[in-house]
Amino acid sequence: MFEKLKKLILDYVFRVSPQPVLFSELMIANKQFNEGMHLKGINLGFRLRLGRTYLVFLLLAHIFIIPGALIVHELFATADCHLSIITAVLFTVLLFAFFGMFKEWLYDEISFIRIKDAWRLHFPHFPYEEYKDEVGKIYNEALDEDIQKIDLERYVLDKVVEIN
Repeated sequence: MFEKLKKLILDYVFRVSPQPVLFSELMIANKQFNEGMHLKGINLGFRLRLGRTYLVFLLLAHIFIIPGALIVHELFATADCHLSIITAVLFTVLLFAFFGMFKEWLYDEISFIRIKDAWRLHFPHFPYEEYKDEVGKIYNEALDEDIQKIDLERYVLDKVVEIN
């Protein structure tokens, strides 16, 4: 169920290009993703729809906000107003912090999906989970050897085949 909800959210908040990811972009994205870096600057063919992202986040947040407000209502109804104000400020800070984390999660998920889709296109006979690290090392070697972009795909594929 979580996977279906995640797919529904990603399809709603991102516009994804039907164009395939270029081989050189896949190599850069794979390397950075394996290193745990964020891929916002890499052209993987998607764009975040910010308004829809706010809407989805607020709907998801209210799943927790409304029950929480019902639980603590009696406490704050009898408490000092200063405590309510301080709590409201802290709650607002947390809400915006969670939105930032939500956006980063969305970017990571769509990046992973786009990398795996491009992998199936460029490396159809080599499973992503099994070869992602080896291909990353080969790409680093290609960078060290100053392989031209035009020869990069042939170089990487030749080296991957040699591993087998």
